[in-house]
Amino acid sequence: MSGARMSAAAVQQVIDRMPFARSLGIAIVDVDSRLQTRMPYAETVVGNPRVPALHGGALASLMQIAAAAELIRVTGAAARPPRMFSITAEYLRSAVLEDTLATAAVISRSRRFANLRVELRQASSAERAIAAATVQFRLVD
Repeated sequence: MSGARMSAAAVQQVIDRMPFARSLGIAIVDVDSRLQTRMPYAETVVGNPRVPALHGGALASLMQIAAAAELIRVTGAAARPPRMFSITAEYLRSAVLEDTLATAAVISRSRRFANLRVELRQASSAERAIAAATVQFRLVD
């Protein structure tokens, strides 16, 4: 893994190679020198139309992709993205039918593994996270 930090645009190119990320419409943006991963609202990610709330699987996928994007940005691993080893998701409140933003941060990193923490927020309740996760990756040599 190289140590060169990548731009949001370069990370977006890597994420665009992931078919599921493309199907979710994932966008990588740089906000005040922090990477944000955005999943736009779409009817295809509604889990329960009666509540109404976004699907937990779509939220977990967003957290996984956001963690991968941050790790790719930090390590410069565009050619061989890291492999997810485990994820522990915490659903804190219902995700309403609107765009969802994820921010991720590297908690620890060794030669073989990296741990990241991800939080999801929405505009209607930006001060409180709707979900969070700890994601562990196996770093590819």
